[in-house]
Amino acid sequence: MEFTSLEKEVNADRESWLERANIHLERLLDKADKEKALLRHMVFHYMVWNKVCKARIRNLKAKLRKASKRQKRKKEHDRLQTLAEASLAHHST
Repeated sequence: MEFTSLEKEVNADRESWLERANIHLERLLDKADKEKALLRHMVFHYMVWNKVCKARIRNLKAKLRKASKRQKRKKEHDRLQTLAEASLAHHST
């Protein structure tokens, strides 16, 4: 089966269009791969940042608990001292 000159030209053009479409699709695939790599990097980055923030929160909560306990002890000591002073004042008169 012989192709006419017009059919040869159409066939050549089809090859050119297929080549262009293939190049375009390869570029899209490369772009998608780059975006996927960036997303993976960002997932790792935010995961690490989240761990750092959680550690900071734990440390601050521990400091807050310590300060709260100190404050409670101080209040109890102040109350006991007030009672003792009141008792001494009552007995001395």
